[in-house]
Amino acid sequence: MANSELIVSTGYGPVQGTARTSLYGTGYVSFQGIPYAKPPVGELRFKDPTPPENWTQVLDCTEQCDPCFHFDRRVNKIVGSEDSLKLNIFSKTIKPTKPLPVMVYIYGGGFVEGTSGTELYGPDYLIEKDIVLVTLNYRVGALGFLCCQSPTAGVPGNAGLKDQRLALQWVRDNIASFGGDPSAITLFGHSAGGASVQYHTIADASKNLFQRAIIMSGSTMCSWALTPQRNWPEKLAKAIGWQGEGDEEAALQYLRQASPESIVDHQEKLFGPQEIQEGLLSPFAPTIEPYESEVCFIPRSPFEMSRTAWGNSIDIMIGGTSEEGLILLPKVKPQLPSMLQDPRLFVGNVPFHLKLNLEQRMAFGEQLKQLYYPDSNPSIDNLDGFVNMASDRIFWHDLHRTILARANYAGTAKTFVYRFCVDSPFFNHYRIHMVDPNARGTSHADEISYLFSNIFAKPLDKSTLEYRAIQHLVDIFTSFATNSDPNCDSTASLSWTAVPKTAPPYNCLNISNDGVEVVELPESRRLQLWDSFYVNDALF
Repeated sequence: MANSELIVSTGYGPVQGTARTSLYGTGYVSFQGIPYAKPPVGELRFKDPTPPENWTQVLDCTEQCDPCFHFDRRVNKIVGSEDSLKLNIFSKTIKPTKPLPVMVYIYGGGFVEGTSGTELYGPDYLIEKDIVLVTLNYRVGALGFLCCQSPTAGVPGNAGLKDQRLALQWVRDNIASFGGDPSAITLFGHSAGGASVQYHTIADASKNLFQRAIIMSGSTMCSWALTPQRNWPEKLAKAIGWQGEGDEEAALQYLRQASPESIVDHQEKLFGPQEIQEGLLSPFAPTIEPYESEVCFIPRSPFEMSRTAWGNSIDIMIGGTSEEGLILLPKVKPQLPSMLQDPRLFVGNVPFHLKLNLEQRMAFGEQLKQLYYPDSNPSIDNLDGFVNMASDRIFWHDLHRTILARANYAGTAKTFVYRFCVDSPFFNHYRIHMVDPNARGTSHADEISYLFSNIFAKPLDKSTLEYRAIQHLVDIFTSFATNSDPNCDSTASLSWTAVPKTAPPYNCLNISNDGVEVVELPESRRLQLWDSFYVNDALF
């Protein structure tokens, strides 16, 4: 297709795309760096996003744009631009015989890092199917999640989530021009992106901007997905060099003059021991907004919001990987030997926010020891129990609570659960490059390599388990996006059903080296113990 044919008129102006070829030889069209918001610079820094200015000249969208500012752990430096509120569109054709289902992806990164770039999120596998794929940049860290208490400051927080929402509005209003069906949009995301997806399902501000959702390895119920406000604007300004005292708005003005690099460099250094003990990830993450504003995203506790959420009426798919907790190893590596021998290890893993006395915490800690190390003690040579405990505490139990809340509140809407445990010696790229090349198992973020191509991806022999796993995952995800049902060729001989109202127990689709099977969630026995911790903190 000639590039002259790849000029599309959007509501803001014309954009130029380009033709590309996937890893497996499929032709597709690519539009990268389409602005969906004004650059949030000057007085707009930290504020809710606003739609872009119109343009008349054809905008070149044939090359990737910069990400939003963050510290990139893959290259160990700060990267980005403040003019990055842009999105990308990929599809086999912009002129299909009938409008195609749309899949909009939100990246993870703990709300402090991430990019929509094809070095991590290449479209090669998903565009083999008849869908339109959209990926987007949103602000992270303080630039995306700074929150001021005073309404006069005009920074109520959650700007990064509101970026995502504005991108979803753009998709709804413009995707038909790219061959997409605005009434068949699936929102999906991983980790902080998975928690973001769930926030959109409970926030009235995002009502009806999409029709179904896929939540991967992250939930609004995770302790790291909601941060308390403790004068972070003043603390950040002081860390950078502000000499002022106690005035939030003066601190905000100082931060608006600071370089984005200095903000990114200092934003993660503000936590003290209390925040670490609470299991928080960053001072700058989603937060309950201090006052109602024009687009109020999180007005009260996500637990409360989920009870009456508009998203209870849409179908979702939710899941994770078998060894999510492997992601913790690089973070704790220096102190791991002493941590494993610390008698407070198990008590320290009892959720901090539960209102328990010391005696109860000690009793629960002893139960954790019996569950994860019944006949041995934690050590560097015996990490399985530690990894499983981290998997359950940081990810799986909150996914499980989300599944149970859906069973209770979702009416006739369906919830499908998947579990990914493909362990490849060369294709689990996150585990190999970011955790430990010698570790085994399926780490948090390993499944991304089977859904998106990346800089390490090469064409695989079609007889390999890795190729089959890609086909299974892509099949299931795109089938759900197309039919609200993940059952497809990959699951043809199986009976994969939605979570029953009587859950637990419930089944999942288990995707492993041996293929796919429907089983009771393998973590369910462990999760029963975590459920018992929450008897005074019930969901329902």
